[in-house]
Amino acid sequence: MPLQTRRRVLRGAGVALLAALAGCTGSESSSQPSPTPHGPRPENLVTDYDYFELRSPSGRPVFRDADSDASDSTLDALLVTNADERTDIDVVTTPDGIDDARRFIDETSFESQSLAIVQHRVDACRTVKLNYLTAPPDRFVDIDFCYVLRDASVECSVDDRHVVASLIRLPFSESDRPDSGWSRGGGRSCRLPPSLRNESVEEDA
Repeated sequence: MPLQTRRRVLRGAGVALLAALAGCTGSESSSQPSPTPHGPRPENLVTDYDYFELRSPSGRPVFRDADSDASDSTLDALLVTNADERTDIDVVTTPDGIDDARRFIDETSFESQSLAIVQHRVDACRTVKLNYLTAPPDRFVDIDFCYVLRDASVECSVDDRHVVASLIRLPFSESDRPDSGWSRGGGRSCRLPPSLRNESVEEDA
């Protein structure tokens, strides 16, 4: 149920005036189209992707662009669209699962696929969820994440910082998409934007 946040500030003659105006224009206003729901267009939603995730308890980046400063703690985000660019991925931390991550990268077929690597720094009691991704006509891909609490059985401290690496194998290659950049973002809410919601979607608060 939506929150009721608007206050009624009209009364007396003001209410009467609005009622009179509504009587004159009601039939015209009722023909106006409903506002378009805010958010990405549903036809741009991508659902046939592969996803792999691993966590570095050291808090250090797992992957780095080969041209980046090795001493920098910045978390690189990488979009790999061809086999040559794959050699630009350096592994700088080897947490559990790194061999599977390497295999995931190596098995990407860049003739028909591409690869996005996004790293997140979170507290040890949270993890990352891929909320949705879209392929709008003016960008290669837009990716939205959200951050959720890990299972209650996991022993953790919010004072510890981990890095979670998200690897996403996209179902299109550089020849299929515009070479005009990409975006990635996220927040604590896994609630889908209004334009992507429907009655069959279970939303997280």
